[in-house]
Amino acid sequence: MTRLWTVVGLYLLNLPLADSAFVIVLTLPMFAMVVGGMLRLRSPFFQIGDVFWFCLFIYFVISPLQRIHGDYIGGSTAITAYAYEQAEYVLAMLVVVIFAFPFLFVPLQSNEASAVTDQRPNIPAVLVVNVAAFMLFAMSEGGFERLLSSRLQQDASQGFIASPLFLAVQSATACLVAGYSRQSKQRLTSAFLLVAVLVLLALARNPFNAPRFILLAVWLPVLLALAGGRISAAKFYVCGLLALTVLFPVLNVTTRLGLGGLQDVSQISIVGNIFDIPSVDVFDMAVHCIRYMSTHDFMWGEKLAAVLLFFVPRSIWPGKPIVGGLDVGGDLFAAGMYGTPNLSFFLGCDFYMDFGLAGVAVGGIVSAFALRAMIRSGQDGFFGIRMMPFFIAASLPILLRGPVGAVLPLFVCQFLVMKLLAVWLRQSAAQTNAVQGQRA
Repeated sequence: MTRLWTVVGLYLLNLPLADSAFVIVLTLPMFAMVVGGMLRLRSPFFQIGDVFWFCLFIYFVISPLQRIHGDYIGGSTAITAYAYEQAEYVLAMLVVVIFAFPFLFVPLQSNEASAVTDQRPNIPAVLVVNVAAFMLFAMSEGGFERLLSSRLQQDASQGFIASPLFLAVQSATACLVAGYSRQSKQRLTSAFLLVAVLVLLALARNPFNAPRFILLAVWLPVLLALAGGRISAAKFYVCGLLALTVLFPVLNVTTRLGLGGLQDVSQISIVGNIFDIPSVDVFDMAVHCIRYMSTHDFMWGEKLAAVLLFFVPRSIWPGKPIVGGLDVGGDLFAAGMYGTPNLSFFLGCDFYMDFGLAGVAVGGIVSAFALRAMIRSGQDGFFGIRMMPFFIAASLPILLRGPVGAVLPLFVCQFLVMKLLAVWLRQSAAQTNAVQGQRA
């Protein structure tokens, strides 16, 4: 019941602040869907479904309640604003509801009843790979000086295309060392190894040089591995609320300004953030997507191609389509509403830009079963812990926030690294057992 009481309590807390009855009615279908999705999660422990439904709740229930004021949507920091029609708000929410509906029918949790395999990679080899990945990542980012500078001081054009792969290998091997340290009887040695990989990971991605969701993607799996993956649902929701009201606002400052931004941290209002969660503009972008498409033709697969072909360098394909978020974000940027065109963009809106509501319906079904397939394929255990779900859960917030085509590389690389490692270990164990059987 922790899940239910958390979302119901937060919803009721924000309900009196809603601008009108229209806003309340607008959010009710999505709220009902979130409640239905959470009721399907029976485990007392944190699950991938917790992240999925809680993110949708914040993005498309709480945020509209807080940010819609009359005909306008946006926080107090908006430079300018568009006035939207009620029909545009309704259609934007319809896109979200249609896309999310199929996820009610797929189990978004691991099968806890199945036995966990106990694959044990060679830790010295894991450490060598970890250090090598860190060195390659540092070089791919333009050297240690650029790596340790704040985001605003970094030249984005200097990054190397394989950079996400090197970071994925580093984060995956750090997760393995964390799992090893939980079970090792050599406490001092395992603690030293753990500190070593954590220091390297902190140098690679820390609160002063990386976006918030990248930090979440590389650090959360390690923390979950240290905890054995068995975090109670209650602790997850407490941590989720603290992240929204405290951690992410702090990181929003430090990741952009570096150490110099610490002086602005004292101005953050925790209580105020409960009633005006900062930097959650996913529904805003969905509404403007509807406005944008009212003057544009459907793209007929262009946005889907931009998402699926994210790995193709633009240097090889200069005419590669751009994700929908850049189209819509560019429109808002040109109007002076935002200081950058690189804004959030829900995946359902990409399907809408391509094929309308029919595309949203099909895209939701395909995406739901794709997520389920990833969960099912991630049942392999390392040191007695299923680690693949950690990477899925850690990346879901940014994948749901989008634009997906721009944030897929790290997650895909992490997923492939862990999956290839699991396959290789199974094959090695099978060969070893076969040799031993022949000798016997």
